[in-house]
Amino acid sequence: MIYLISDPHGGESMDGLKRFLEKATDSDLLIILGDLGICFEETEENRRFTEWFLSLDRHIAVVEGNHENHAYINSFPSDTWCGGKVHRLSDTIVHLQRGNVYHIEGKLFFVMGGCKSSAKWKEMGLWFEGEEPTEAELSLAYDNLRKCHNRVDYVLTHKYVDYKKEDESRFPLLSLEGLTKYIDENVAFKHWYSGHWHINKVIDENHTIVYDEPISVI
Repeated sequence: MIYLISDPHGGESMDGLKRFLEKATDSDLLIILGDLGICFEETEENRRFTEWFLSLDRHIAVVEGNHENHAYINSFPSDTWCGGKVHRLSDTIVHLQRGNVYHIEGKLFFVMGGCKSSAKWKEMGLWFEGEEPTEAELSLAYDNLRKCHNRVDYVLTHKYVDYKKEDESRFPLLSLEGLTKYIDENVAFKHWYSGHWHINKVIDENHTIVYDEPISVI
C-alpha cells in the first residue's frame, strides 16, 4: 500500500508518522508531502527527531516543503528510484526531486516540492535558501509531463496554489502558480494531493489536502 501524510515539522507534528508506523508492513510505502523538517532547527528535539527519522527501517519517500534545510537534503547521494532522480537519505528513505515522475506500483506520480514562505519565518531565522522551485526545476517538470503525454495518475506537491483567486495574468509559466494552472488545465490525472495547511480536507473531487490522517492511495 502507498500512504500519504504531510508536515511532521521536525517532530512537532508526529501524529501522522505515528499512525503510519503503527500499522505499516514491510511492503508499505509512506510518501511525506513536505515540511519533514530534518536538521531544520538547532535544538535538541530537532536533532533527536533527525536521528530517529533517518534510522527508520520503513520505506519512505519525501517531497520537499518550504520548511526544510534544502542544502542538507540535497547533500545526500544521488540515485535513481522508480524511474526518477532521488537523494538517498538511507537504505529505505529517499528524497523525491522536484519535477520528476516516478513509476510506483504501476502508477505514475508527478512530484513538485517547495513553495514560498511568509516573511515572518525569515524574521524568526527559520528559513533556508532554496524553498521555491528554480526555473530549471520547473522546466524539467514541463519536459517530464510532456514525455508522459500529459497523463499521470497522481500529482504530489507540498502546496496547491489556488491561482484562481489571484490575477492569473501575472503568473509566468516558470512559476509554481503557472505550473499549477498548466497541470489543472492540460494534464490528465486521477487526483492531486498536497499538504502545507495542517488540515485534512477534500477540496473537490480532484484535489485533497493531506495532514496527519494517512491516506491510502493504492
